[in-house]
This record gives sequence, structure tokens and C-alpha cells, in this order.
Amino acid sequence: MSLDLAINLGASLIAFLIGWLARNLLTYYRNRRPVARLCRIERHAPVTAVVGTARDRRTIFEADALAAMNVRLSLTRDLKIHSIGTVRSSAFNMAGHADDNLVVIGGPAMNEVWKTYASRLDAPYVFQIVGDHYRIVARDGGASFGDARGANGEVEQDHALVIFAWNPFEPRSRLIMMAGCAYPATMAAPAVLSPDFARQLTRRIDTSEPFALVLSVEDVNGYVPKPKIVAWEQFTQQADG
Repeated sequence: MSLDLAINLGASLIAFLIGWLARNLLTYYRNRRPVARLCRIERHAPVTAVVGTARDRRTIFEADALAAMNVRLSLTRDLKIHSIGTVRSSAFNMAGHADDNLVVIGGPAMNEVWKTYASRLDAPYVFQIVGDHYRIVARDGGASFGDARGANGEVEQDHALVIFAWNPFEPRSRLIMMAGCAYPATMAAPAVLSPDFARQLTRRIDTSEPFALVLSVEDVNGYVPKPKIVAWEQFTQQADG
């Protein structure tokens, strides 16, 4: 009886270990591996999210704060990166953070760090002021993307620019930049870090090279569905200096 019991317990343990290993392998290949290939974050340096600062230099925009929270959730869940700092752009210190893996959230209107890093990239899409609002404009003079507002001024459609590149001050570190023309697209932009989006992108794009995405977002009675990719292009990143 004791031998049979030992055999049954051993068989149950082996079955449990095989199931546990299979589940973890499936999770890795379905979720973690695509996100890791997309983000390409090396562990030699910390990850720091840089959010925009309001004109009073003390307030963080709600959209930027929510986007930073979703970035932290994605990186913690899928890449097991548990230490992710967040700083306001007005408090960003080049001496302390220039070599970090950086996630810059919020565009040039309220994030000076966006201006600093964008000026060192030859990204195919840039923010430009057209009239009273920022738009995402192709450098070649072609496409232009912005926000569309209703009769009461509320945003009904928005676009975000997302850039994956290498930190120009430390080529081993990653630089991810994301910002919308208005707040809905900024809040929706971190969706690109989800496993579903990561799988889609890594099948279409060589993520070892820098690239830029333009996302389209609609606001449906306060609900923002999953953004759609409406344009993307890879670009060459020159060595800094």
C-alpha cells in the first residue's frame, strides 16, 4: 500500500510539474516574449518614465499619470520589471537619468524632455503646431494627423505618436516615446505594450531598428476603444556626438 501511494504521489507531482512548466512556457511565448522583443529593455540600467509638467511646474497631467501607470503595469506583468521610477519633466536630471531606459510620456507642449530627445532622432513623424493645436506630421511633407473635436469642443478622434529607439546618450538603453495630440490618445498609447499589440508589431517590424507608429483613437461617449495603427515607418538612428 505504501509503495502504491508513493508511486501515485510521485506521478501526481510529475504531472503537476509538467503542467506548470507547460503553462509557463505558453505564457512566455504568447505574452512575455513578444513584449520583450518589442521593448528590448536591457537590465543594466533602471527604467524611468518621464511625464509632462503643467505650467505651474508642480502638477502632472491626469492623462500622463494614467499612461505612466499603465506602462508600469505592462512592464511589471509581462517583463517582471518591478522598479520603475516616474519623474516630472521639470524635475528630470540629465546627470541622474541620461543613461536610463526611458519612457517619455507627453509631447512637446508640456514635456521638455520630449523636445530634448526628439531633436536627437531623425524620426519620420514629428509634432508641429498647426493653427492652435499640435498635429503629427510626416517629415516628407505627406500625411498629417491630429484631433477632431465636436461642436462643444470635446475630442471625438485623436492620434498618438509612439517611437521606439535607442537612448542617444547610452546606446545600450531603450528610448520609448509616446504622446497624443490630445489627452485620449496619450492615455491609449500604452496599449502598444500589450501582448496582442506586441505580437502584431513584432511580426511586421524589425524591432531591433528604430521605428515610429501613428495610432488612431476614437472617444465613444467617454469610452476609448483599442487604438489602431494608421501609419508606421522605420528609420536610421545616427550615433550621438
